[in-house]
Amino acid sequence: MNTYIDKKYVLGAVSFATTCLIALCIFLGSWTIIETGEKGVVLRLGRYAETMSEGLNFKIPVVDKVVKLNIRDVNLGVDTEVSSGDMQTIKVKTSLIYALDPNNVGNIYQKYNVNYENILIKPLLLESINSVVANYPIESFVEKRAEISESIKETFIAKAGHDGILVKSLMITEHDFSDEFNKAIEDKKIAEQGALKAKYDLERVTLEAKAQLEKQKSLNQMVLQE
Repeated sequence: MNTYIDKKYVLGAVSFATTCLIALCIFLGSWTIIETGEKGVVLRLGRYAETMSEGLNFKIPVVDKVVKLNIRDVNLGVDTEVSSGDMQTIKVKTSLIYALDPNNVGNIYQKYNVNYENILIKPLLLESINSVVANYPIESFVEKRAEISESIKETFIAKAGHDGILVKSLMITEHDFSDEFNKAIEDKKIAEQGALKAKYDLERVTLEAKAQLEKQKSLNQMVLQE
């Protein structure tokens, strides 16, 4: 009799402990923490339901899944080769600092999941760089690099701004011309230096001849006077 009671007591205790453990797991699973600089996208049975702000947030256990998206500033560097307005190849390195619009992270996730950088941002940035640089001849690239950077920024904002991408800055950080163009520039400099030297030599010879002529006139005058 006592053994039966003991077993019943043990089973009851185990059952109670199991129930408490399940209840504790459910309680703990009902909360999630969104860190500063993040937003939480709530998927309820696989469908977007709401967006959580930073702090401790309640979610429905089992039913809700929370995907955290970064809304801090991100520095994206892109290297590419583009063609100038006169069909010369330029290697360009661009730095884009952007952030997700906190009010649009739900729409961003629904459209692009967490791959928004590869699906949206990089392709549009490359497209913007190509379309803008194609309007400038290569010889004006260095002089107008700041202007080109600003134009790329405005073009990119026009393409990606409505999708919730906030652009903080965009600039061309490095560029490199093709070997053929660099050689052409070097040859041009050599030719210009040669032309300048020839011009200087001509002016020198002209001045020397003029001086010699004046000297000759002076000598002839002295001879006549004698």
